[in-house]
Amino acid sequence: MIDLNSYEIFSESRQSLKETSKDDSNSQDIQYMTTSEMEVINFDLVKRKYANALDLSEESATSVDAILPFRDGIIFLEFKNGIVNNRNIKDKARDSLLIFLGIIKKSIEYSRRYIDFVVVYNAEKNPLSSQEKKRRLQETPSRVSIATCLMNKAGEEFVRFDLERYKTLYYRNIHTYTKDNFDRYLLSLEAE
Repeated sequence: MIDLNSYEIFSESRQSLKETSKDDSNSQDIQYMTTSEMEVINFDLVKRKYANALDLSEESATSVDAILPFRDGIIFLEFKNGIVNNRNIKDKARDSLLIFLGIIKKSIEYSRRYIDFVVVYNAEKNPLSSQEKKRRLQETPSRVSIATCLMNKAGEEFVRFDLERYKTLYYRNIHTYTKDNFDRYLLSLEAE
């Protein structure tokens, strides 16, 4: 595992997880997807610095909100308080990975071995996964709950937003969590 603190672009882009999860799209109602004060790398800042160093606009690429180095790997985190756009999430998963691997000078094999991708979403605004839409099934929150329950019993995790294809292609693991499930996930990481 590499030490991300040895890279200036990462060490200068530290922020709390709470701040990277901030949704300020409505200045009258600022919301956070987590209250965790855990220190992470604000990857939006990293992307900006990386693009600017290449004399490009930060709009040249998309990025996840944060990366969290953890014991046996790195977690790429994307927070979505609004409606999830599958294409946008996939672009962020790809662009962020390319930028990150370019900075650390590693191949895709590194990400398959050490990097997880996590999307934290607002369950009220995203009641149905794209997988279910493709199959034209009834759009109900209970359907997502049932699928999640069945996958858990089978020892599998229900991955939303058509991201399951990126597991083993780009990432070691893919997770999609509601805000509550993400808080439990963080607690499990801290307990390890």
